[in-house]
Amino acid sequence: MNIFNFIYYYILFLFLPINQEDYKRAGGKFYPEVYLAPSDSLTWPINFEISIDVKDIKSLDISNESFFSKLVVSSYSKYDTIFKSNSEENISLKHEDFFSIEIKESSLNSRKISEPRYYFNNDTYNYLFYDDFHSKSVKLVQAPFDINWKLRDYPYDDQKLKFKFTTKVDTSIIKLSPSKIFESKFSKEMDNLSDGISINSISYGYKYNNDESDIIQTSPTNFRPMVTETFEISLNISRVGSWLFLKLFFGGVLSFIISCLMFLLPVTKELESKFAIALGAIFGAVGNKYFIASELSGVQVFTKADLISNFIILMVVVNMLIMILQMSEKTFFDYLQKPKNALYFSGSIFVLGFIFISII
Repeated sequence: MNIFNFIYYYILFLFLPINQEDYKRAGGKFYPEVYLAPSDSLTWPINFEISIDVKDIKSLDISNESFFSKLVVSSYSKYDTIFKSNSEENISLKHEDFFSIEIKESSLNSRKISEPRYYFNNDTYNYLFYDDFHSKSVKLVQAPFDINWKLRDYPYDDQKLKFKFTTKVDTSIIKLSPSKIFESKFSKEMDNLSDGISINSISYGYKYNNDESDIIQTSPTNFRPMVTETFEISLNISRVGSWLFLKLFFGGVLSFIISCLMFLLPVTKELESKFAIALGAIFGAVGNKYFIASELSGVQVFTKADLISNFIILMVVVNMLIMILQMSEKTFFDYLQKPKNALYFSGSIFVLGFIFISII
């Protein structure tokens, strides 16, 4: 019996993919409900290769939940926009019927998507094609796009500006992928890109979504939710330059430097001046923290900017404690109770702490 079972399952394994493919082409109630004869050249899934050319980006600010972009979207298919089967049925294979680009839904008045322009692989436009692709769709998109800021590393953060293409049909009949020859790109000079932002590279990703409200039949006994694919083209950006660092932390660094001036005054004299300097430094450091909090209003995560501002306050307090220690008649820490040593120690810890926070 074992040998017969083996033969049975072996034959089932060989013919099961063919049967599934037959159901996919059988039409009627079987998804995608389009009949294709064995002699029809159309095969599922259809592969669409996509590339984008980002022309401009504006309104890219952490206070906004979206950014506005102008880009050209190109897609390639191995088929014409209309496929005529041997049964005389016309099947629409227009690119926009199979997938669409996601834009911010709450800003409908500000979006502008041109009608796609099609090119075909012939003597006039053959330079636009590669491999065996036959049709190319090009359209201009000017619209807002959602962005989910990841600000735990702010102001040393890297972000992804995602352009998402989601299929309108099940993944069994469509596949999205990046263009192998005409790769996605971005303009080196964008008039409206915020100062201090640098676009470093382009990356790709995929997500899959189950539509539990849309059930499809893929065989006589198989019913399942439709599965759609989201193909993501991401611009990887980072912050460059020192202007943001100076804007955020200049007041705090200055407060620390002022607190270090206490160590330059005589140890047993000028007590009121020392306390005045310490008090002013603490107020300055705390004020800088509230300034940073106002810049990050609405951000619910603890950022590197928060860590740095708290570190500055801590170092100002440490300087104040060292000053009190120096005023003591008893010797607890002989090294720190010497003014020059205290200045070197505090300055070294401050610099090393900044470097450590920046690289973690």
